[in-house]
Amino acid sequence: MKKLVVLLMAMLVATSAFAIVDPDDNMMGFYFDLEAENPCIAGVAPYAQVPMYLVMTNMTADALYGFEVGYDVIGEGMILSTVFANPSVIDVGAPGNHIVGFGAPTATAPVTLLATLTVMYMDTAMEGVHFLMHGTIPSSIDPDYPVVLLADGVLLSVGLSAADGAVAQINGVECMVVATEEVSFDGIKSLYR
Repeated sequence: MKKLVVLLMAMLVATSAFAIVDPDDNMMGFYFDLEAENPCIAGVAPYAQVPMYLVMTNMTADALYGFEVGYDVIGEGMILSTVFANPSVIDVGAPGNHIVGFGAPTATAPVTLLATLTVMYMDTAMEGVHFLMHGTIPSSIDPDYPVVLLADGVLLSVGLSAADGAVAQINGVECMVVATEEVSFDGIKSLYR
């Protein structure tokens, strides 16, 4: 019995250590932790500053040479600063529309930090602030989705960490961010058997 309890505890620790919100390959999202587990945060007081992280999860490439991402802030929130993880960044975009190249490549990991954004939460009604993510204007290949630059100038359109709507949220009634999930036709058919 003792071995079973130890095994169950080890499994619990192992699953929580790798509990990335979106397990799919090549996904981009905003999170409030560096482990890419929390796209929502609650209990933030009005006029507080909160760090929010722009990350890639489960990159299939070994290195990134740049990226393009656009985002919108819905509600009473403001991005005060954006600090890129790679010190050799050239951003030719604008706030909320980043077109970024790296002077030196960024090595990838299961969770790869691209930038830290400081958000000021200004909602005194505590209704929440939502962050939407999309491609840039202009976009290299896909205006609907972010793009990463790989070796040899290869551009790759990447997925969003949430299916539709907000990719991150501060406060609000409940977390509205829903992770992207793959559903097969056979899986849906089995619901009706």
